[in-house]
Amino acid sequence: MTTLGSGKNYSELVEVPLSENNFGAEEHAALNAVMRSGNLTMGSRCAEFEQRFAEFLGVKHAVFVNSGSSANLLALFAVASMDVPQRWPHRRLEPKSEVIVPAVTWPTTVWPIVQAGAIPVFIDCDPLTLQMRTSELASAITNHTRAIIPTHVLGNVCDMETILSLAEQHNLWVLEDTCESLGAQIGDRYAGTLGDIGTFSFYFSHHISTVEGGMVVADNDDVAGLLRCLRSHGWSRALPDDVEFRNENPHIDPDFLFVTTGFNVRPTEFNAALGLIQLTRLSQFNEARIKIANDWDAALQPLIQSGVIAVMNRGPASKAVHFAYPVLCQSRLARDELRRHLHESGIETRPVISGNLCRQPAMRNIEHRIASKLSGADEIAAHGLYWGLNPTMTPSKINYVIEKVFEAFGV
Repeated sequence: MTTLGSGKNYSELVEVPLSENNFGAEEHAALNAVMRSGNLTMGSRCAEFEQRFAEFLGVKHAVFVNSGSSANLLALFAVASMDVPQRWPHRRLEPKSEVIVPAVTWPTTVWPIVQAGAIPVFIDCDPLTLQMRTSELASAITNHTRAIIPTHVLGNVCDMETILSLAEQHNLWVLEDTCESLGAQIGDRYAGTLGDIGTFSFYFSHHISTVEGGMVVADNDDVAGLLRCLRSHGWSRALPDDVEFRNENPHIDPDFLFVTTGFNVRPTEFNAALGLIQLTRLSQFNEARIKIANDWDAALQPLIQSGVIAVMNRGPASKAVHFAYPVLCQSRLARDELRRHLHESGIETRPVISGNLCRQPAMRNIEHRIASKLSGADEIAAHGLYWGLNPTMTPSKINYVIEKVFEAFGV
């Protein structure tokens, strides 16, 4: 058995949770400062976090919201809006139009499609990369297709070159769900910045955390203004052409002028205070994630080379930042045995996202289309699991996981 340290034999159970609290004294002080200021709802700290996040990614606009799920919601409703003038080349998402998504994704990638009146179209995912099979993308596109949502799964990245090429050919929106891959790179670009809109999550277990929170990014001024309008009730205040609406409606108080349906998915100053500090640590966190994943890849080579498990493949032109550490076993039975042994050893695991979303009971009452055989997604669901990969993990915990994985397979 290969380990990273002294080869210590762990006889006592060690708790290895899926995620760990990495908030320190700076975060605590920042929260206290917000409380003392009396400015608690969305304000200057949120605006500063948006600016710094946009600068980090190299995009023009970042719109802070209360969750990654809300980020996806706004992205879909922005491209479906009828009420606000649109000055961009893609066709609007209309009722019964189609949006292509991978079968392995989180439900809130898909539910906004349905809520916006469109139809999700599912394509398969590659068990080795966990990302959507772009080889099946072209055949899924029809005259009804309006958008593609590539989900960058578990810190890895999709084949954006193929996705963007097909989107350009067919005049489609590309909405990158990057909630699990903040800081992952494709060439010299960050995932989430290559399409028309990118979404991110700052949930407790993600690459940085604001406890709950998310971000939508875009380079188009009109798209960004509409996102801000949708974020706050459909207020016209954030729109680039707000003056036009004010002039058209002189009898209505301009501070309370509503031009479209919207939501209240605003963040708080507490969330932003955390985000401003966490963002300064993102590169450090991600380098630690990469190192731990590489260490586990190296230590588990005997199991990988013999085919007992497979680990997530990363493309040569990309930089993955592991959200967690996924493995695929040879069978469901082997996966279940590995999961049982790890749990008994104090190592928390879970399925790869929600498995094949098309097999979830919620889909029975949702109009959708399956554009390809979902054998890869089914394999991921039946054979896959992941355990936590936290940037603050100690070497002893890293080695403990290695030992228990080998034990599970009798090695």
